Amino acid sequence: MSSPFTPPEADQEIAPPSTLEILWINHRGALLGGIVGLTILTIIGLGVLAVNRSARIASETLLSGANNDAAWNEVISKYPRTPAAADAMLLLAASLRDAGKIEESDSLYSRFTETYPVSPLAVSGLIGRASNARIAGKPADALNSYQQAAAAYPQSYGAPFAIFSQARLLAQQGSMEDARRVIQSLGTQYPNSVAAQAAGVAAQLPQQPQN
Repeated sequence: MSSPFTPPEADQEIAPPSTLEILWINHRGALLGGIVGLTILTIIGLGVLAVNRSARIASETLLSGANNDAAWNEVISKYPRTPAAADAMLLLAASLRDAGKIEESDSLYSRFTETYPVSPLAVSGLIGRASNARIAGKPADALNSYQQAAAAYPQSYGAPFAIFSQARLLAQQGSMEDARRVIQSLGTQYPNSVAAQAAGVAAQLPQQPQN
């Protein structure tokens, strides 16, 4: 005879396992492996961030004390692809140009553009090559590099300067109409830039008589 405290048969039925419990029972190994894998990836990611931060600080410290070609080369070789190495490349390329080593400077400017294609300073590689060509007495090459700089990096800080430099070169070559068209383009594309303001002043200057 059953006790009055014994619940009915229906009350003693065991509830079926939930969906989460079934997943755990059937895929426990895979789930544990996924958790372990995610944990490892997180640790690796944090380690990479720590290493990158350490490299950035060390490279900036080294760059701050660099003041000659050898020191800039050291930053580039020890901390490649860091912002400090990018700055060191530009400083070294300018130094080589000042020393009359135009070909070496050109090579480094090209390497800079290839290494840092999405850097805000990427346009500096082409502008540097244009400056080298101008100094070397190759205005056609300089004009081509300025045009490439403005076309390839229209949103960069250097694009207005590159267009303004085109106008100056054209004016120096006596192509005043072409220079004016470039100035108008500069005013249309970058009306608030420093280069456009300078071009506006230059446009007011009397035209120099041609020999």
